Amino acid sequence: MSLSCTIELDYASPEEANIVLEAIAPDNKPYVEAQIEGSTLIVTSSADTPMEMLHTMEDLLSCIKIAEATFNLVR
Repeated sequence: MSLSCTIELDYASPEEANIVLEAIAPDNKPYVEAQIEGSTLIVTSSADTPMEMLHTMEDLLSCIKIAEATFNLVR
């Protein structure tokens, strides 16, 4: 079985989306691919089992939350 998940996150600007992308980039490979379209960060992941997907998404969303919080602090 193979699973895939795509999350689209809309930001106020392409620069903000890029800041979040750069913050999560070190943890992405090989589990997650990410790209920016305009001010939207599009994150895609695949996994062999539901639990692998759950762990990947939990980790990814936690990293995104920290990146967003940090960005909001320094704004």
